Amino acid sequence: MINLFPDLPIIRHKQKETIANLKAGEIDDLRVSNKLPIDDIVKYGLQENFLKDGLKSFPDPRKTFDIPIEALLLPQVLQRLNDEHSLLLAPYMLNSAELMTELGYSARVLEEGFNNKNTYERVTPFHGETLKHVLLSTKVDQLFNWFNTDWNQLMKLNAPGRTRQYIIDGTEIHVPKHLYKKYDGAGVVTNNEGEVRYGYKVVWIQEIIDRKGVIRSMTMSPIQTHDLKLGKELIADFDFEEGALLLMDRGFLDGEWITHLKYDRKIDVCMPLKCNSEITQFAIAQAEFDNKWQPHPTREKQKICEIKKSELEWSLCQSFNSGVLVRFTKKNGEEENIVFVDTRAGISGKNILATYDQRTEIEESHRQMKCFQGLEKLPSKKLVHVVFRIIMGTIAYNLFNLFLNSEKCSTLEDYTLKTHRQRRRSSERNPEIIIYTGDTYAILNNLDFLDIILTLKKSTQMKLRKIFKELTS
Repeated sequence: MINLFPDLPIIRHKQKETIANLKAGEIDDLRVSNKLPIDDIVKYGLQENFLKDGLKSFPDPRKTFDIPIEALLLPQVLQRLNDEHSLLLAPYMLNSAELMTELGYSARVLEEGFNNKNTYERVTPFHGETLKHVLLSTKVDQLFNWFNTDWNQLMKLNAPGRTRQYIIDGTEIHVPKHLYKKYDGAGVVTNNEGEVRYGYKVVWIQEIIDRKGVIRSMTMSPIQTHDLKLGKELIADFDFEEGALLLMDRGFLDGEWITHLKYDRKIDVCMPLKCNSEITQFAIAQAEFDNKWQPHPTREKQKICEIKKSELEWSLCQSFNSGVLVRFTKKNGEEENIVFVDTRAGISGKNILATYDQRTEIEESHRQMKCFQGLEKLPSKKLVHVVFRIIMGTIAYNLFNLFLNSEKCSTLEDYTLKTHRQRRRSSERNPEIIIYTGDTYAILNNLDFLDIILTLKKSTQMKLRKIFKELTS
């Protein structure tokens, strides 16, 4: 149970009621919101309710506590968005009175904390070690279940622009060679060129939400684990709608499995094939014979050729119904051919390419987010800390993309955090003021607040003057 101070009530945002109370002479407190550019992203998630609900659903092992779990976890989201990673320094990210208020608590918590157990002067709402102790009693399976169950449903219910189109993909998360044995569960793999890499393999399912990706489910294993093995396990447990479309790269090619997805799960698949596959070699020969090339719809100096259903026969998979061959010349002058196939019938080559190109755009957005950065800086190499870091980065990535959708961002330039930070700096010239009366609060920008002050009775202005002095003392 939360043992909050009795004078730190849970408060509610009631703009008109609070302003009316202020004009009537009631004012208990006010705070200036010290905003970071990323605060707007987090504020969006809190106002839409899904961020707070998701954080509160964390598998908290504590029987009793003073500090709510959502207050402990919110700075972790802020850190991922701000490219910071220290567990101990996380509480310093929670310095916005507005965010604390949106979380449902008085901004005085920022100065007074959630309890009076501190023996030194308080500089943050809680100590960074608090979350560390929570994680020590949390199991890795609980973290994955938290994300794959609770967050999956929240994203399903709170993501306007759902397409029922999904991407399954994998990535390697590297750790330093000299430290990899200290990381629980880390592995080692050597590629065909003899390059040795250390770390983890993560495979996830993203849903395309208005041309941006929202990760709905994930799993993790040592780096040497094949994407296909993890992908099969993940897809087996995922709640796809009948008729969903799954985009995947050629590393997930398994004819028997794709046939199972198509006919047993009612899931369609769109993917490129390996250059040495039977279908690719036959398509190249047929295209040379027919000579019915068309310009690529979006890429100069590339051309495409439609592939008929009868040309997609493959003994290992009878599920491909549409296809297109793409030909281009590499920088070294070599000719390259790629075949894209789709289990849906009657899909034109241009539509197949337009569908699969979404995967490329979303991969770039994910790369710019760098949501998995910072594992080498983890003071604790325990698997629960590694998984927690990855999941919190993923939550931040999802939040950022949903925020971009709410802002109607449509170009790749709009997808970067750097661009967002630059555009939001202008708002710092007119900071927001949070006014508290009773158990309600209102948020006003500085200029609007000054305009109201001019209309207040002198007695109310004197109350405000006293509060101003306390804030600056």
